[in-house]
Amino acid sequence: MQRLDLTDPGLYRSGVPRDYFAWLRANESVAWHDEPNGPGYWLLTRHDDVVAANRDWETYSNTLRGSSIEEPGSEEELAIRRRIFVNQDPPDHTRYRKLVSAAFTPGHVRRLTPLIEATCRRLVDHLLDGEVHDMVDIAEELSFQMVTTLFGVPEEDRAELLVITRELADFQEPEICPDLAPRPEVALRMAAYGRDLIGRVRAERTGHEGVVTDLVDATIVDGGVEHRLTDDEIVAFFPAVLVGGLSTTAHSIVEFVNAWVEEPSIFAPWKGADCPAEVVEELLRWRGPVMYFRRTATRDHELRGRTIRAGDKVLLAYVSANRDESHFADPDRFDPARQPLDHVAFGGGGPHFCIGAQLARLDLRLVLSELLRRVDRFEPAGAPVRLRANQFAGWLHYPVRAFGYR
Repeated sequence: MQRLDLTDPGLYRSGVPRDYFAWLRANESVAWHDEPNGPGYWLLTRHDDVVAANRDWETYSNTLRGSSIEEPGSEEELAIRRRIFVNQDPPDHTRYRKLVSAAFTPGHVRRLTPLIEATCRRLVDHLLDGEVHDMVDIAEELSFQMVTTLFGVPEEDRAELLVITRELADFQEPEICPDLAPRPEVALRMAAYGRDLIGRVRAERTGHEGVVTDLVDATIVDGGVEHRLTDDEIVAFFPAVLVGGLSTTAHSIVEFVNAWVEEPSIFAPWKGADCPAEVVEELLRWRGPVMYFRRTATRDHELRGRTIRAGDKVLLAYVSANRDESHFADPDRFDPARQPLDHVAFGGGGPHFCIGAQLARLDLRLVLSELLRRVDRFEPAGAPVRLRANQFAGWLHYPVRAFGYR
C-alpha cells in the first residue's frame, strides 16, 4: 500500500485514516515511513508493541529527541522541550513526577467533583436554550475550567491563558494560530505567564490556592537528598497540564457528541441515566484523541523482523493500537462490555502513563452523565470541521442544536 505522510497535519482534515492502519497491522505492523521534512520514522501499530515500547524507556527514549512528532529546530529548542517532564526519562522523570504528583492526588481530584457537576449543569443549561452552539467551545470551557481550577489559575487570568494554551495545543491550525508560530515562540508566552503567577504566589499566599501553591513547597527525599522544584521546573509543568487537560478531554467530549449525531442508537441504553465508567473507557478506546507520541531508539534491536537502529525515530500509534484486531474483538464496534478493555488512550502503562488520567476520567464521566440525563437528541446545525493537527484527533468546529426531553 502507498505510504501516507502521517506527519502532515492536513491529512487529518478528513479524519483518522483507519483503513490504512488496519492494513499495516495485518501486513506490516512495524513500518518504515519516509518523512518529507525529517529523518523518517518507524510506525508501531499493534497494541502489544505500543504497550511494550511505552514501558521500555531504556530502549525507546523520550529524552533523546522529545516526544513531539516534529523534530526540534535547534539544540536550544530541544533543551526547552527536555524541561517538560513528558520529555524526560527516569530517573529525572521519576523524581519530577513524584514532586508534581500532588497535583493529581485522589483527594485533590475528588474535591473538584461538586465544581465539575455545577459547571456541567450550567453548560448543559446553556446548550439547551434552543440556539446553535459549537460543541468545541462548550467542551473547551468545561475542560479548561477544571484544569485551571485544579492548578490554581485565578479566574481573571483564564481568558488570556486559554488563548495561549489553544495556540500551543493547536499551533498547526491557521484559524487558531494564523502565523503558524512555532511552538517555542508560543511556549515562551506561557512560560512568562507561569513565572508571573509563581512570583505572585511566592510574594503573597493569601488569595491563592490550587496545585501551584503546593508545587512551590514540594519536596521529596531520594537517596538521603532532599529535592525541591525550581521555578523553571514548575513553569515547565504548565504546558504539560494545560495543553493535556484542554485538548484531550475537550476532544473526547466532542467525539461523544459526534458519535451520538452519527448513530443515536449507540448511547440509547444509557439515556436518562448516569454514564457508567465502562462507557467512558470504551469511548477512549474507540475514539480517543491521542494519535501518536514519538520515541527515539537508544540501541539497535529487532522488532517483528525489522531492524531498528540506535537514533531512529519511532512513532507509537495509539490510535491504531486501540483498534488492534489481535487484541480487541470486533474493534470498530462500540461495546462497553468488551473484555479486555485495556486501551492505551493514557499511554498503556510505564513511566509516562498520563498523570492526569484520574481527572480526565472524572470530567468525562460527569459531563457525559449530564448530557445523557438531560439531552434527548442532537441535530447538526452546520458543517463540522476537523482540526488540522497531527498529534491529537479533534474538531475545530462542531455546530449543533440540542433538544431536551419534552
